[in-house]
Amino acid sequence: MQNMACVAALFPILWLATFTVAEETVLLPKQSIKKHPDTVLVLYGMRHGNRNPENFVNPVEKSWGLEGPMELTRFGKLQALGLGTALRQFVGKGFLDDNYLPKEASFFSSSAARCQMTLQASTAGLYTPVGWGDWSKKFDNWSPVPYSIDDPMLRMYAVSDCPNSDKAWAPISDDTWGPLAEKKQKGKVLLDYMAKNTGWDAAVSKAADLADNIIEIKLYNATLPDWLEHPTLPGYDKDSLVKAYMEFAEAHQNACAENEDCRRMMGGYWLKNVLDAMKKAKDGKGPKIIGYASHTEVTLALMKLMGYKRNEITTTAGFAIEFRNKPNPGVRLLDHDPNPVETHVIYKAALIPELEKLMDNEAFIDLDKFEAAIQSGVISKWEEACGRHSCAKP
Repeated sequence: MQNMACVAALFPILWLATFTVAEETVLLPKQSIKKHPDTVLVLYGMRHGNRNPENFVNPVEKSWGLEGPMELTRFGKLQALGLGTALRQFVGKGFLDDNYLPKEASFFSSSAARCQMTLQASTAGLYTPVGWGDWSKKFDNWSPVPYSIDDPMLRMYAVSDCPNSDKAWAPISDDTWGPLAEKKQKGKVLLDYMAKNTGWDAAVSKAADLADNIIEIKLYNATLPDWLEHPTLPGYDKDSLVKAYMEFAEAHQNACAENEDCRRMMGGYWLKNVLDAMKKAKDGKGPKIIGYASHTEVTLALMKLMGYKRNEITTTAGFAIEFRNKPNPGVRLLDHDPNPVETHVIYKAALIPELEKLMDNEAFIDLDKFEAAIQSGVISKWEEACGRHSCAKP
């Protein structure tokens, strides 16, 4: 395994030690908060862990990317394991059994392999089997945990026969939505230089792919292509050129979460699931913990629908939510981020002013007031929201 001190030095390019809130850079806290004593339900959602790019800028490079395009890397697995470990520390003793119990926990994933593996790694960190659950000395710290795949909730963009999803994505995929069109126009010289040296289209999506390549090249201490290492583009040296291309990272995904139509289409049905889970907990029903693994555009969309002030999320980052019934049904919204790989922090989220003013002195928001504030983003029937035919299947 690559030396973690070296990895920590490389990961700032992933913004793992910081994130952006309303155009400000915020340092991550060094320690996680603890679950409130009255919390009866914890929900957490995450973007998948670090993955390979869709297209490789050095296709013959053999020092990294062997998992295949878009597949979870060893760093992504470590990030997810760290989240699970942090969640166990967050909930503390006595909230969950040391072993997985169906009545206590439910887990959901997108159908994408990188999400399923991220979820599996997070549950490996959450559960270390003991006693009756310690089933094999060869796998002394791991036991399989079941989960459900739900693409309408966690990967709506991949659901078949969903014309309204396609419609919401069209101006983003085509780079015609205002902010993306501006980004493409301002970055034309960069896109043309990339296209000339890779044979790729001069598109924002391809520049985002290049950013993904740069991330992995840095992580694995591999070699940048010569046209990046020794650029011939006027006005740029190596560092400034790499930085410029990194500005395209997750551009389409972040744009979807920012675009009102795409945001609701991606996150609205998941929002309903979250609210339904809290209502069940209000009635003393349902599990104690629910975990979800999804994608940038879906996770960030949901967070924005819930009032989070986040403009981007790195790999395995996302949200955690506490629900309590005493003294009255209430919700506390939290962030979680890797810092930088195996360590994960869970902390109080920055929220939009409309929700900030509803918080009590422990940062909980009355459930009814919370639901009223975010209700416009809910999708109750995903088939209708898709505009699909009644006989179609996911």
